[in-house]
Amino acid sequence: MKKTIFIFFFVILFFYSNQLESSFKKAPSFVLLNNHNKYVYKSKLDGNLLISFWASYCLPCLQEIPKLIALEKKYGKSKKLKLVLINVDVNDQEGRALDKAKKSLKDKDIQHDFLLDIYHKTLERYTSSKKVPATFLVNQKGYIIFNETGVTQKNLSRLEKKIKRL
Repeated sequence: MKKTIFIFFFVILFFYSNQLESSFKKAPSFVLLNNHNKYVYKSKLDGNLLISFWASYCLPCLQEIPKLIALEKKYGKSKKLKLVLINVDVNDQEGRALDKAKKSLKDKDIQHDFLLDIYHKTLERYTSSKKVPATFLVNQKGYIIFNETGVTQKNLSRLEKKIKRL
């Protein structure tokens, strides 16, 4: 009898976890240049990804980035969490999106690698609103399990709770 109950609960748990996973959206792939002029493929990034779209002109973005870096430092090893910053500045006539992004981070004393999405193609695949900051938590299986636009302490608390559950 105990064995039958155990098997029954195991089947229910398995079914429920598959249903839960299917309710999440698969994170779109991307190939973007980083701030060292090297291509980065999402498919080559291991672990859980904390993806943040930001712009140099966006004050809330620049306020959020240090908090996201702190989450990466806190949970990087234990939860295999990697922060992926994606800048969405548009090139001007001189093609200076990279320079604008680097300067904005340097001015805020932020040191972290980032990717460039100057045509907003990756941003569009993640969110149709194209608003920044936009933050996504992608689990190791490639599903978006958290997404939020804008920065509030409530959003950051919800994000940290999701990270803890990874």
